[in-house]
Amino acid sequence: MHLLVTLTAVLAITGSTLTATGPASAEVWSPLQEATGSTLAVALDGGSTALISVAGSDEATIVDQRRAADGTVGVATEVMTVEGAEACRPVDAATAIGNLAVAVECRLKTDDEEPPSMLAELVWTGDDGWVWRVEREAVLGSVDYSPAGQYAAFATDSEYGRPHHVTSYHADLGWRDLTRRERGRPTIGDIVAAIDDSGDVVAIRGAGSEDEPGYWIGGRLRVETYDDAARTWTRRPTRSYPDGGIDPKGIDVAGGRFSATLVESRSTGKLDGRDSRVVVLTGRPGNPRRWTSPRWGHRVVTATAAITGDGVGAASWQAVGRGRTARSRFATWTPGRARPSVHALPGSTTLTDATVSGDTMDLAVSANGRGVIAWVRHRRGADQASVAGASFRIGSDGRVRDQVDATWWHPVAASVAVTSSETSSAVTLGRLIADFYPAPETRFSVIPGG
Repeated sequence: MHLLVTLTAVLAITGSTLTATGPASAEVWSPLQEATGSTLAVALDGGSTALISVAGSDEATIVDQRRAADGTVGVATEVMTVEGAEACRPVDAATAIGNLAVAVECRLKTDDEEPPSMLAELVWTGDDGWVWRVEREAVLGSVDYSPAGQYAAFATDSEYGRPHHVTSYHADLGWRDLTRRERGRPTIGDIVAAIDDSGDVVAIRGAGSEDEPGYWIGGRLRVETYDDAARTWTRRPTRSYPDGGIDPKGIDVAGGRFSATLVESRSTGKLDGRDSRVVVLTGRPGNPRRWTSPRWGHRVVTATAAITGDGVGAASWQAVGRGRTARSRFATWTPGRARPSVHALPGSTTLTDATVSGDTMDLAVSANGRGVIAWVRHRRGADQASVAGASFRIGSDGRVRDQVDATWWHPVAASVAVTSSETSSAVTLGRLIADFYPAPETRFSVIPGG
């Protein structure tokens, strides 16, 4: 299957339309390349790409292969094997200044019908190569690399009520567990976290459970910060939702500001009621600005967040409104504006296994404003899905420039994952065979830039 690329003029988002504003970009998306082993393509500086995959009879050996800017692919190198694990796959990655952090989720090798998840946390730096650590029972909340490539951070949740976990890595300081005193029932819910180049962390914890269909209880939002010099955590704004819930989805930090996306749920008393909407936070951790979607929907299936060094927040999400389809949105939020600029993206997708799993849209933006976005579009009854993608730059005014679009065709239940460095971007296309069960075959496309 061939890549269908539409190389457009440089575009800027104005209102809800796309308008040409300059000469054509010289950047071009590469043709799709086939890959196996659940490969995840991670864009690095200089136009190179790290292809992270798994191999071995148990699919527990993590492999690194590099693609150069000219398209040549180097020799595959085995990094490490996750002992006692099977069915591993890279699930997310972050990159900055040529450094790379990747999270690989695995299943514990056991006879249990529902084995617990394991997580391998790996970091690669140009000076020291690969380092890693393994959490024997954990589910990824988020992975982040600080804007100038000083620190990597992993935030994890537990399926068994154990404390949330935030870990950092620095090439000179090694691994650190950023532990904190837990109070009450803090492990109910999820966590995401991001780190800056001083080792300081902003974390968001959300809680709330659906006691019965349509009835939510125990909703809570906590913003917390970690001061690396003092080795202390501080609780920032806390908000309760007695009849609702909060699920943190994405977070990023730069220049003392953060951007985050959450999903807010409410009690309706109805099965499959219109009870979810997206929330965007941005600004200083002690007093963030908050925007909430004015419309409730049946479900927000995925949401991501990013922020540039100029303090411009970016967010994307897919939400199910009327009917049984999900529509995509993209937003930017500058420090001087009271609310974000929100734009509807063309097309919608049916509720495939990939959509329900939250794998049909992704966004990544580096500190210098270079970014990439991709989202799946699928019509009911069609035997293929189209994946729309674009690389771009976000200016200090929040406008999108240097946009290069692409469209790829992929089988139904297509999934997407994206990464962006300061000079290049990558999109990985996968497919879910069943709910939360991805096929090992993937395809990827990269766009090197200057």
